[in-house]
Amino acid sequence: MAKKERRLKGVGGTGKQNDATKQAAARRSQKLPIQKHLFWLRRNAPIVVLGAIAILAVLLFVSKTANDNHDGDGPGDDHPVPHIDGLSMDLDPERGNKTQDFLNNFVCNYQPYSEVKADAITTAVDIEGYCHPRLLAVPHHRTQRVSISRVTGSLTPTWWRKILNYFMTDEIESSRDHGIPKGELVMRLPRPLQIWDLDALRDRFIQQEFLGLGPSGSSDADTMERKSPKVAARHQDTQNPLDSGAFLTVYLIRLLHGSRAGISSSDVENDVQCQNESGQCKALQQWDNLEQHKQRITLLSAYLDILPTVSDRLAKSSSSHINPNGHPLFWTPTILKSLFPRYTHTYDLIRHYQQMIESEYETLKLMSDEFRKNVKYLEYLSMRINVLSRAFGVPASTDDSGLVWGTSGYTKGLSIVEEMRLYETSNFGSFLDDAQNFKLRSMCPLLDMYNSHPNPNVSWRYDSKTSSYVIRASKNSDIPPHHSLMVSYGTYTDGHLFAKYGFANGDGSSPTEISLAVFHRMLGDVGLGRQFSQLPFDVWDPKDRDEIFGTLLLEESHMDSAKRKSLLSAKNALEMQAKELLRYLMFDDGYKECIDLTSNPGSSDEELKLLKLRHLIRIANYREAWIVRVPPKFPDARPLQTMGSTKHDRKEQKNSVGVNANRIVSICRLLSLRVDDIGGGAIDYLREGITSYASPTASTKSFFLVEKHEDELEYRSMMCVVRLCNAALGRYLGYDNTEPEIVGTRQWNAWYVMTGEVRALGILIQTAASEANKVKRLYQSSKGTIAATDASMKYEKKGHAH
Repeated sequence: MAKKERRLKGVGGTGKQNDATKQAAARRSQKLPIQKHLFWLRRNAPIVVLGAIAILAVLLFVSKTANDNHDGDGPGDDHPVPHIDGLSMDLDPERGNKTQDFLNNFVCNYQPYSEVKADAITTAVDIEGYCHPRLLAVPHHRTQRVSISRVTGSLTPTWWRKILNYFMTDEIESSRDHGIPKGELVMRLPRPLQIWDLDALRDRFIQQEFLGLGPSGSSDADTMERKSPKVAARHQDTQNPLDSGAFLTVYLIRLLHGSRAGISSSDVENDVQCQNESGQCKALQQWDNLEQHKQRITLLSAYLDILPTVSDRLAKSSSSHINPNGHPLFWTPTILKSLFPRYTHTYDLIRHYQQMIESEYETLKLMSDEFRKNVKYLEYLSMRINVLSRAFGVPASTDDSGLVWGTSGYTKGLSIVEEMRLYETSNFGSFLDDAQNFKLRSMCPLLDMYNSHPNPNVSWRYDSKTSSYVIRASKNSDIPPHHSLMVSYGTYTDGHLFAKYGFANGDGSSPTEISLAVFHRMLGDVGLGRQFSQLPFDVWDPKDRDEIFGTLLLEESHMDSAKRKSLLSAKNALEMQAKELLRYLMFDDGYKECIDLTSNPGSSDEELKLLKLRHLIRIANYREAWIVRVPPKFPDARPLQTMGSTKHDRKEQKNSVGVNANRIVSICRLLSLRVDDIGGGAIDYLREGITSYASPTASTKSFFLVEKHEDELEYRSMMCVVRLCNAALGRYLGYDNTEPEIVGTRQWNAWYVMTGEVRALGILIQTAASEANKVKRLYQSSKGTIAATDASMKYEKKGHAH
């Protein structure tokens, strides 16, 4: 009985325990929701962590994509960056891949050519290429920029480093990354990857077809000599030799054709070419015979493939506001006249470049049937623009191994000076001076894809020891992440930069030139130096003209008929120019009646005018006498970067701006002279000036400066400057000065350059008028002369002269 009771108690006790369990469960069910979640998170921690990482990755990817679209790679940039050749276009996948591969590997991973037997010269110049590890290819902009830094460290797991490197935002990186340090090596371009104009002149097709050169035929040595009767290519109108840039253009086209066609094994002795696949042979034409350049074509094909072509320049991108046809040398005369007033500074530069290229092509076509059959004008024009806009200078000397690298055949039998004198071009041959330095030019792959700005972030120099181009970060500052590399092509004005390279920086960082040759057309140096001129080089110097033109009248002269024709044409052109110069003589106002200069001077007034005309004839084609350069509006402007920046970093120069107008003021003093000026000795003063021109020691560019004398003369001279500027401004009437909406189009570039020229003329007018008023006030207050001041005039925005 007792046992039974104890069993019943035990059962009762168990029931109480079950009740307690139920009560505890009920209390747990009444816990706060947050406690439930924490409990769930503890149980499912691994799944939660992985899910959070996935969501974060998706969000960062979307943010990164949005930032990349705003970085400037896309065609819809609000602030397009000026690009060389006016090209900023969408690339098809194949072209884009080629461009990216070129930017990443062509120079950066170049290794010395192992198949070539290394001699001392090859060892000296065939060195490794180099690119800074922080450089990143931007194929749509055809350039490189500085990449963001990468997370490193052995303590950081590899998978985590990859995630951080991929999703690192610009804001995080810019706060701790300084990019490429100042002065650090950025890129090195070795000689085998460069394409010199000297390389082109050594091309056998060019030598035989255009330079009148060929093997001597001697049995004991392979040497080169001039072959008669064929002479070197010359411009038809002037008989001036072609610039070496024309032959570099032909050379590049030949290499490009060879790269596209493929170079197969060839039997040079029999002049046949055998295809590798079929084994069939066919006779070689001279144009197709590229055995001489077989190795170079293989090496350079990646570069040749990405050079802008005719189709690149003519086809407009559907999604880009930048017109690839923006290079002005592709413009028709109608387009040019609609955008620039005739005979203004930039208009003349564009037309002279176009005339040079047209004349070169016609000359080459007449000299070689092979060239005429294989090269159309648009292809020549496009490649010539590549040479103009992409070639860099090579200040080589006789001890530079790069000069003799790659020589073969009959050029090896000559010294470098003897060889250079055989190449009759406008910059070599008989025009080569006695100095042991040669001003060559070179196509520079990769370097020529960097855009230009007067305030660059990298500098380049040619290293004569290794014949390589060395590019370093600026000495003044680091190159931050996302910044594109910017070099300087030189101190070009906005107009010349646009005419030659096809773009303007558009930020006021370049100077502006204006022409005050308002009544005559300059014929000698038209802005292209010896590349092209409308006068034979022989008559550039007025001292030599009388003797040369006198030779034309001699019956016993053995002058070549083409040369005689060009000189007669030049003589007629100069006579017409002299008549145009008479219009300048109206600036010496005050004569009661017109003076006839066709007869011998019968009075002092007539003699003075005749002396003025003789001085004008002397300086009519002296470019520096009629061109005035105005400094940049924003000299400290920094480049508008492809990545990140959305506004120009620039400050307007508030101090006075120096305008060197010494020569144009001297011309106006000459024009304003009267007989009683210079103490009554004006005639004797100008006679002495004519005598100084005839001095044996006078240089080709000697300039007789008329110095400052009486205040009355100085006042008239300054007002003469104002009148010349007003005459120049008259050419711009009728042209719309409203800024086009789309930056970077040819309309916008033309507007920007033209507006700069008008501004420069306004500065010169304001400065000269202010100087005239200053002279007038001083004269009225002192009633005498004042001490001569510097002829360089200063301009301030407020209009004060200093």
